[in-house]
Amino acid sequence: MINKLGTKFYSKILLFGEYALMFGSDALSIPYTELYGYFSFEKDESTLTGFDLDTHLGKYAGFLRKHSEKINFETPFLFDQLDKDIANGLIFNSNIPLRYGLGSSGALVAALYGNYVQNPVNPSQKITNRQLSKLKTLFAEMESYFHGKSSGLDPLICYLQRPVLFENGSRIKLIEPFKKNTSGQNALFLLDTGTTGETQPLVNYFTEKCRSDDFLNQIKSELIPINKQAIEAFLQNNANDLFPHLKEISTFTQKYLKPMIPEAIRDVWQKGLESNHYYLKLCGSGGGGMMLGFTTNFERVKTDIKNFPLHLVQQF
Repeated sequence: MINKLGTKFYSKILLFGEYALMFGSDALSIPYTELYGYFSFEKDESTLTGFDLDTHLGKYAGFLRKHSEKINFETPFLFDQLDKDIANGLIFNSNIPLRYGLGSSGALVAALYGNYVQNPVNPSQKITNRQLSKLKTLFAEMESYFHGKSSGLDPLICYLQRPVLFENGSRIKLIEPFKKNTSGQNALFLLDTGTTGETQPLVNYFTEKCRSDDFLNQIKSELIPINKQAIEAFLQNNANDLFPHLKEISTFTQKYLKPMIPEAIRDVWQKGLESNHYYLKLCGSGGGGMMLGFTTNFERVKTDIKNFPLHLVQQF
């Protein structure tokens, strides 16, 4: 182990790549340090504590033990120590809201790996491409308990605490943390829909739609190229190119993936496209939880969107 109980594992935001990632699209995800989870023997009343002894943790530990051969931790997982700690009241204090697309299960997976695996990959040291690939595969197996199928990307971000670029559906590239720019006019923000989303039914819906050749062609010929161009513009801090691509992604989602947009915010979504003051996109699988927003003027957006809580993530 390299982490101690009490070490915080931060949430994540998938900026680009939702759903298209399943078909080899590029994806870009960043840690979100406003939300986090950590193991403790004392309940922190200021957190939501989504995973405790009375809900998931004991059952999840049993799942990991049962499937440990398939998961292949490579180095020993301290199951006996985990069972002992759970019996003594171990809880995962977390203020990451469940089913909000912010990595609540990813943070738990990362914390278990960091706290209960002997000699885990040290995120503060140089990590090879082989290690990154193996970590992603390992985390995908661990997180499958919650979603049925996982890319492993969320726990990877929560564990490494670095922006990660996922290229061509296979290559993982660590990105330098973005420098804060409090004077920038452009802003990335979260919109709280006030409802939760269920990942698995939406993934099933998307998978079923992809049985249509026409829809699959739209994903491959339209969404994946736009997504790639948006990531390139964002990493280059090229707002002139970024915002037109964001509008295309927002329009595509509204046209082809409307069930992923909660009904309560569909008018707000449309208003952004019409005014060009802001553009909304999915934050993860959608259906509820948080939505991502991009704007050239966050103060104006706070006036445009009055009925939903907004959280500024970063200016650029």
